[in-house]
Amino acid sequence: MILARLLGVGAIYGLTFMIVKSLFPTPLMLLLLQGEQGSEGNLTLLVLVYMAAGLVGGIVAAPLFGLLLLSGRKRGGISPHSSGARLVLSLGLSLLMGVISALLILLSYATGLLQSGGVLDPLKLIQSSNFPTGTPFLVAWTIARDLLPAGLAGLFLAPIGGGMLVRLYSSERAQRPRSFGESGGL
Repeated sequence: MILARLLGVGAIYGLTFMIVKSLFPTPLMLLLLQGEQGSEGNLTLLVLVYMAAGLVGGIVAAPLFGLLLLSGRKRGGISPHSSGARLVLSLGLSLLMGVISALLILLSYATGLLQSGGVLDPLKLIQSSNFPTGTPFLVAWTIARDLLPAGLAGLFLAPIGGGMLVRLYSSERAQRPRSFGESGGL
């Protein structure tokens, strides 16, 4: 039951992230302005891969984030009744989704699914680094450029999706019987 709820939340976040991600770093705009072919190769394929990476990122990130929530619940991590719990949980899920999506984009360029050498190709930038210390920073930048649209999706969904995550986080706590000392009795 929890896995189904997590997959549903992940699909909602992934769909929102897919829409926001298609505008950052503008693969959809390139498709609309240049047509099917451009400097990035087949722009239809580029848009579909970017959008699929966002959707798959959400569907994969939600169960992973759920595991983190369940393990944090046992340690007594975040209080589900705090005022910022919705925003924190929503941003946490969306940022994890952004990291997974960025890794999928890197993988799609590395395997040749997307044409290398274009402006959006992160591997071209990483491989052209002249300094050994620059490469880790460029990899971090490549991952971080997906965190902006992921964070925006998390902010948009915080009132709704954050509430679902808080209910998921606190669902087993509400079912757990309270001891005499916890109930506020004498």
